[in-house]
Amino acid sequence: MGMRVVCRSLGACLTRNEVVLDRFVLDCRKGARGGRFLDDGDHPVAAQLLGNDPETIGQAAALMESFGYDLLDINFGCPVKKVLGRCRGGFLLGEPETAIAMIDRVRNAVRVPVTVKMRLGTDETPESEDRFWRILEAGVGLGIAGVVVHGRTVEQRYEGSAKWERLREVKRRFPNLVVWGSGDLYTAHDCMRMLDETGIDGVTVARGAINNPWVFRDCLALWRGEPLPPPPTLAEQGALMDRQYELAIRQYGPEKASRQMRKFGIKRAGLHPRGGEIRERFVKLSTPAEYRALRDEFYSSNELGVAVGQDDGAWSCGIEGCG
Repeated sequence: MGMRVVCRSLGACLTRNEVVLDRFVLDCRKGARGGRFLDDGDHPVAAQLLGNDPETIGQAAALMESFGYDLLDINFGCPVKKVLGRCRGGFLLGEPETAIAMIDRVRNAVRVPVTVKMRLGTDETPESEDRFWRILEAGVGLGIAGVVVHGRTVEQRYEGSAKWERLREVKRRFPNLVVWGSGDLYTAHDCMRMLDETGIDGVTVARGAINNPWVFRDCLALWRGEPLPPPPTLAEQGALMDRQYELAIRQYGPEKASRQMRKFGIKRAGLHPRGGEIRERFVKLSTPAEYRALRDEFYSSNELGVAVGQDDGAWSCGIEGCG
């Protein structure tokens, strides 16, 4: 939730929940891992579901809709070995019948729009490409509203360069389908280039936003024909991390939230002139107290006027806008 909220504050017009296993949604005990946390201002937001059973994913989709999600996204693109080994995510690009049955079940289970996330195929063979088109054509026939296409195969994972040619072809074949592109989008210039070269409707920024969530602000500036804003100041970087950390604590509790912030702090260290030192500190981050010390040393909290509580179990920041 925290990542979505801070990205939206910088201009992201649609956000997606982290991919959630359908069985976790149906298991009330999974709490924070089940996609049940939405902020009042966190709209429009899509639920992103992972599974391999049409009936189960349909039930989970209906429940996610009841939580308040505005769109349901079925993930057929995840290349993680653990996910593939359990016949989920990108594995289903090789199982068209199952994938199509899942789309059909979700489409009939909810009233909100349904989209799918895909890669170019399981590999680069013609047979794999044929299965890609078969799934997408069936999905369009069943009434999906859009598709996110990542320009790599499942086999490639994140190696090599993303190929954007397929995005252009998807939009040509299905002009009424909303098409988003994904892959190798790290700067606003990358995003504008993808739009210009492919004619698609929008872009989905994932790893690039973790590294630099200000990419959305920069994209809006270029889209409006304005010059790029200056890079975020240390004050802006610190304030954004405070907001994200506070939301993570609200959702997961201080211990798990601190571990989660490691990833974001490590990735964003490249924006700081003392990035190497910050990276080392974030690698070891375990408690709000350690975050406060890091924050005071590297992001000049006194300059920002940040009021930080002393109870590790109820950390909060006093920056305007935190709630």
